[in-house]
Amino acid sequence: MESRRRNDAAYFMLLLTYALAVVSRPTLVSIVFLPVMVMHGFTIDKVLPNVLSGRIGVKDLGLFVLNTVPYLYFFTPLIFIPAAAFLLSILLSYAKSRILPQLSGTLGISLLYLPLVQVFGGANEIDIGAYLVWATYTLGEAIYVEYKLPFRRVIANQLRVSWLASLLLDVASVAVYPLFILPLIEPTIRFMMPGDKLKAASQVKELGKRGIKKTLLVFFLLVLTIIIRDVIS
Repeated sequence: MESRRRNDAAYFMLLLTYALAVVSRPTLVSIVFLPVMVMHGFTIDKVLPNVLSGRIGVKDLGLFVLNTVPYLYFFTPLIFIPAAAFLLSILLSYAKSRILPQLSGTLGISLLYLPLVQVFGGANEIDIGAYLVWATYTLGEAIYVEYKLPFRRVIANQLRVSWLASLLLDVASVAVYPLFILPLIEPTIRFMMPGDKLKAASQVKELGKRGIKKTLLVFFLLVLTIIIRDVIS
């Protein structure tokens, strides 16, 4: 059950990352790229459980290689950023840790945003700002979930320190475009005051529902920021 739930969360993040890139650069290429995103989703569904359990096989590696083929034509050096995160997730899967591969893989999904924007029509400083906010939020949310799970040994201060470090990067986004502070308000309050861990595994489903709502809030605030940027410019 845990692997399936995590796959659904990965699908969700992949969909939002793609949608955010389309909003940033709504071009014909962005629509043509939809089958590539479907392939990415299929790969996540097949490979993620094996990554988390440290049982990566030849077929899994083959799927990863297949996912790189479209970028040979739509090439951008930025694709090496999420590729490095996915590779790190595979390597960490052999470290007998379920948390680190999960965090690295989740981050890798959000890191697809800027390469996609570049492929769809070219990225600018505002897109880089959105990239930092989206990626740091995604990582922070993943650590938050790991903290809340009663069977994980993640403490509140680890969540707080990681988010404060992320905010140091996000300062650059806010400096470039002050409206980027909007999607950072709610997660900053929540991650700095995360409350107690869940009392039982039966509460995880409700945690997931709340997480979807919070992530959609950050997503729509980022979309609003990008739209306002486009209207003004």
